[in-house]
Amino acid sequence: MTQPSRDTVNVDPELEKYKHKYHKDLRGGCYKIQFSENMLKCPFCPHSRDYCYEDLLRHANRIVRESKSASFKDRAKHMALIEYLENDFYARRKCLESQQQPTQDFYAKRRCLDSTSADTTPKQNANEELLVWPWMAVVANIPVEYKNGKYAGDSGKKLKDDWTEKGYNPVKVYPLWSSQGHSGLAVVEFGPTWAGLNHVMRFITDFEVNKHGREDWYGRETCKDDKLYAWIATDKDYNLYGLVGNYLKKNGALKTVADVQKEEAVIRSKYIMGLTTIIDEKDKQSEKIKREISKTDIQLKNVMRQKEKITEDFNKELEMMQKKADEQLKMITTEHEQSKRLLEDREKELRAREAKNENEQRKLDYEKRMNEMAIQEQIKADERMLKLAVDQKREKEKLHQKIIKLEKKLDEKQRLELEIKQMKGAIEVMKHMTEEDLEAKNKMKSLQNDLKEKEEELEGLEELNQALIVKERKTNDELVDARKELIFGFKDNANTAQIFVKRMGDLEVRPFIVAAQRHCSNKKKAIENATKMVSLWEDHLADSSWHPFKVVTIGEKPTEILDEEDEKIASLKNECEKDVFDAVVTALNELNEYNPSGRYPVAVLWNKGEKRPATLKEGVEYLLYKWKPRKTRKRC
Repeated sequence: MTQPSRDTVNVDPELEKYKHKYHKDLRGGCYKIQFSENMLKCPFCPHSRDYCYEDLLRHANRIVRESKSASFKDRAKHMALIEYLENDFYARRKCLESQQQPTQDFYAKRRCLDSTSADTTPKQNANEELLVWPWMAVVANIPVEYKNGKYAGDSGKKLKDDWTEKGYNPVKVYPLWSSQGHSGLAVVEFGPTWAGLNHVMRFITDFEVNKHGREDWYGRETCKDDKLYAWIATDKDYNLYGLVGNYLKKNGALKTVADVQKEEAVIRSKYIMGLTTIIDEKDKQSEKIKREISKTDIQLKNVMRQKEKITEDFNKELEMMQKKADEQLKMITTEHEQSKRLLEDREKELRAREAKNENEQRKLDYEKRMNEMAIQEQIKADERMLKLAVDQKREKEKLHQKIIKLEKKLDEKQRLELEIKQMKGAIEVMKHMTEEDLEAKNKMKSLQNDLKEKEEELEGLEELNQALIVKERKTNDELVDARKELIFGFKDNANTAQIFVKRMGDLEVRPFIVAAQRHCSNKKKAIENATKMVSLWEDHLADSSWHPFKVVTIGEKPTEILDEEDEKIASLKNECEKDVFDAVVTALNELNEYNPSGRYPVAVLWNKGEKRPATLKEGVEYLLYKWKPRKTRKRC
């Protein structure tokens, strides 16, 4: 019988060929192994000592696996011996045992195994034996003790633990109980696998070697010890009318090894057929998905071409609109100059008629006022149009001038403080001079007066400095408010505009989606995976305690750069694609530059053409540029 679960050794084809040759010779009886009932010898080792079954098997395994002096053929011979011992030796021995009949005296002494076997054994081949499957063994002569009117013995758990420690690996041990208590019998289950058959054969072999097998138990009148007896459960035990037979009928079935092999072959064949069908279906699905991916790629390329064409058309149209706007602005300026000249001519004409009668004078005054009002309205309109730009420019210039003044005042203040310290030192020196030195006294008084004047001047400068600082802060607040208003006004601008609002520190999602779709054919699942990945890295970016930067010196100047040896950064670089890594690094650098303490995205005016933050002046100029065409259309 075969043993699929035994350990195998990697061999080359020639070694396998020799192994099969010697195995065939062993099965054909060319070599003798068994010299008595319990004595075995290695047929390939000269002057071999006596072995039991387990020792001979260990000897063959040692030659194959561990011996460095064994030749190529010696290894092949002992590999064949292992296969013969595991697959053929016990099958032949069991066939011989199946032809023996238990004595009738045993049935008279054991009531639990009473009566003779019922003639229910199926027909079988001469070289096959019916065994109880799942594989079981019957254990007899378990010590019992009479207590409280019933027999008691070891529990199944204790017996199982004892045999497990010895390496037999039973699955379950079930003691058989009768109305009088423990019967001294137990059924040991080893499971339905080939490993279980191997374990049960080793289990009963150890008993049979010590002459405590089935035949020894049935003929135990000549062997009256108190040790356990065990044998494999066969049709002889299955067909008994008693505790053993009832348990075996309830929990097992009679099968030959060939039957079990055939059933496994059928199951394996069905399983392989099922796997083949599944593989075919998966191949079809794979081809279908590949076709869909190819189709999607073509559609994506078409969409990208359309997008490029639309962008090109948009840029051309935008350029034409800008040219038209410039032409309209020139035309409006020309019309304005003409209107202004006409109004000036009209004013001269009215002044020339000023000497006329009172009615004409009033009319002239009225027209003059109206003319001035029109001019003022025109001027106000122009002023309102440029107010924001001029104010911001003026405030910026004022701020610059104030900074220069502050620096000068600070220098002056420091100079005065130094002079005051020098004067105080001179006064302290003069205080120690004698009273007779009148010239020194006069000089000291002069220095004290100068010191007082300098201190008053310093106090005035400090007050002026404080006033300038307050005004500077107020101006800075106004500039910050103006920038906030511009950001609020540009928040709806598309990111295709020249000046738009960009959220610095926002994590770009598209690289994650593209990377997920490359690794997962299911679009919905890919988007879910990308969303989870984006959410995870947004949490990492928002964690202010995580600071993956290090300071290095570049040209004698300390510079903060990304620490690529950081655990999270290194893991991201190794596990994810470059686009994903670049997106995370970009967001991290933006947060570190614009909001290192809060670690959340902030809105910033952005100059798309130069790829940098836009200045306040650029924002105002772009706002005026977008406003002028609207003003022209409104006038028309």
